[in-house]
Amino acid sequence: MKNLMNVIVISAFGLGVTPAYSQGSEARNIKINNHNEHNINMLQCAKTAIKKHPGAVIEAEFEKKDDKFIFEVEVQGKDGKNWEVICDAITGDVIKDEEDKKDKKEGEKEEKK
Repeated sequence: MKNLMNVIVISAFGLGVTPAYSQGSEARNIKINNHNEHNINMLQCAKTAIKKHPGAVIEAEFEKKDDKFIFEVEVQGKDGKNWEVICDAITGDVIKDEEDKKDKKEGEKEEKK
């Protein structure tokens, strides 16, 4: 009986080390393995974006770019500027923080220093 309990405990802890994300055969086929962790990390990225740029979140996306899972959060600041904050979906680190200038062409964003 004691061995059975050890196996159950070990199995339960083993479930906790499942990677948060995996990818199927197609590039857009991303599987979220740990929904709670995913939601907590996305909310943390949104909170970070609002803390850096007080205002309102107008869009939040989850995607894979350059073999990295990311959250891309767009904020409309109280100052009238639009900001794009990109966080690593696994670590929560901010990868990019830049102003999204409407008068610039796509891909020519001014990075905040």
